[in-house]
Amino acid sequence: MTSRARQATRPAAAAQRATPAYHHGALREALLAAAEALLLEQGVDAFTLRACARRVGVSHAAPAHHFGDARGLLTALATVGFERMAALMKRYRDAAPEDPVARLQAVGQAYIDFALANRAHFQLMFGSDRLDPGHVPLSAAGHAAAEMLGQAMAAVMADRHLPAASLPQRLLLAWSAVHGYATLVTEGQCHRAFGLSLEDPLAAQAAGAAILALLGPALAA
Repeated sequence: MTSRARQATRPAAAAQRATPAYHHGALREALLAAAEALLLEQGVDAFTLRACARRVGVSHAAPAHHFGDARGLLTALATVGFERMAALMKRYRDAAPEDPVARLQAVGQAYIDFALANRAHFQLMFGSDRLDPGHVPLSAAGHAAAEMLGQAMAAVMADRHLPAASLPQRLLLAWSAVHGYATLVTEGQCHRAFGLSLEDPLAAQAAGAAILALLGPALAA
């Protein structure tokens, strides 16, 4: 058991004494990490700010100081998720060959790999009504992630001299493919028919790569 997990089992008075051990930034990050763990264990519907505070070992008022309420904390967590997804997409794209189709497939693979490795984040980012839709950082982070896919698709179209008017349809097809596959796997819908699940992430990643290998040339035609 980690030191933070042991803190979570102490009485409330001991938890309150633990609060000063965190400086501002460390407590915020600890609360975000605890929130992600709780989402994995209990799902978003059962998430409470009080449970998150207990997990970290601080008073129930501490999260409110940083995030306001549960919606604020979950929105901040979703924002971090989009930022991490965009960073992974950029890393995969930059490591791929210079061919635009290969780079489009790399961005799609990053989308899938992020979802497989971060189920709680992924489900929160795209499937929760407990987020603040007016939160500017969340909107900006989501737009940045979407732009990675949009730019990769636009580069393919420019390279193949495809009509610009078809960009929305091609982009929607690309997004539907990677998001649909990632959702099916993370929700456990591919296990019985295809033998794919989060229990074997390498196989799920490989299946995603095979789908992208079929999809990439089709999007470039």
